[in-house]
Amino acid sequence: MRPVGLAGRWAWGLCGLATAAALAVPGTRLIFSAGITPPTPATAITRQPQRWVMARIVTRTVIVPKPVASLNVQSYAPGLGLIEVTEAPVTHVQVTERIAYVGRRPAVLQSMSGGRLSLANTACVNANDSCSVSFAITVPPGVTVTAAGGPMLISGVFGADLDSDGAPVIATNIHGPLTVSTHGGPLQINGLTGPLHADTGGGQVVASHVTAATATVTTSSGPVQLAFSAAPTSVTVSTGGGLAELSVPGGPYALTTNSDGAAQTIGIATSSAAHHSITITTGGGPLIIGSGRIPGFYGPPSPRGNQRAVTTPFGGASLFYGPRPVG
Repeated sequence: MRPVGLAGRWAWGLCGLATAAALAVPGTRLIFSAGITPPTPATAITRQPQRWVMARIVTRTVIVPKPVASLNVQSYAPGLGLIEVTEAPVTHVQVTERIAYVGRRPAVLQSMSGGRLSLANTACVNANDSCSVSFAITVPPGVTVTAAGGPMLISGVFGADLDSDGAPVIATNIHGPLTVSTHGGPLQINGLTGPLHADTGGGQVVASHVTAATATVTTSSGPVQLAFSAAPTSVTVSTGGGLAELSVPGGPYALTTNSDGAAQTIGIATSSAAHHSITITTGGGPLIIGSGRIPGFYGPPSPRGNQRAVTTPFGGASLFYGPRPVG
C-alpha cells in the first residue's frame, strides 16, 4: 500500500463513507451474470483542500452465481473505502459496490478463479485521486477473507487476513485464524476461535471473548487489552511502551514478563513447569494480568480525531473515532 497524505484525503466524510459502482476493465472477465441492480447515480457535496466540488455516487448490487470458497478484496484508497464482509445463511455471495467520484468514473476489477472471488479498486490509488470505492459483501458460511485497504468490518467468516493500511479494523465472531496488520490503525476483536496474529504498528488493540489457543500481538506504543474466555496455550504480547492488560481463566501459566521497571500486577497462578505460557514485554508500560473481567472495554479510537462515532452506510454499524465513555 502506498501511504496517503492527509492533504490528499479530502473530506469524504461529508458524503459518508461513500462506496462503489463497478465498471468492467477491458481484458478482465466479469463473473456477474445475474441479479444486477442498475446503477443508481446520486450527488453529494464534498470538499477538496481549497474548493467545494460535487461528487457523484453510484451503487450496484450483484449476486455471484458460482460457489465462493474464498474472497479477496483490495481497496486501494486507504482510510476512504470501507470494506464490510458479513457471514449470513445465504447460498450465494452478494456484493454491494458504491463509488463516490469527481470527473471520470473509476472501474472495479472483478474476477473468479477456482472458487476465489476477487474484487479490486485500482483506480483510486493516489492521494489526489478524486474517488473512493467501498464494498459491502454478504457471504455464506465457511468463506475465508483476504482484504487490504480499510476501514474494515469483518463478521462471522471462517478466517481472515487483513491489512487496513492505517484505518480501523473491527473483527467479530471469526471462526478460524485471524491475521491483522493495521499500520497504526486501531483493532477491535469480539469473538475469535482460531490463532491470532496482530501487528498494529502503534494502534490500540481491544479483544474480548477470545478462545484461540495461541495469540501473538505486537504494537509499537499502543495499549493492548486481551480477554480470553478459554485458557490459551501460548500468548505473546509486546507493546513498545503501552499498557498490557490480559485476562485468562484457569492456570497455572508459565509467565515471563518485562516491563522495564513499570508497575506489574499479577493475579494468576504461575509455574515454570506449566503447559500454558504467557510472555509479555511492555517496554515501560504498565502490565496487568488477572482472571476476571477487564473493566473499561471500549471501541478503538481513530487516529483522525476525537469524534465519538461514525455510522457506516452498511448495516448501521459504527466505527468509533475516539474513546467511548467508560462505565
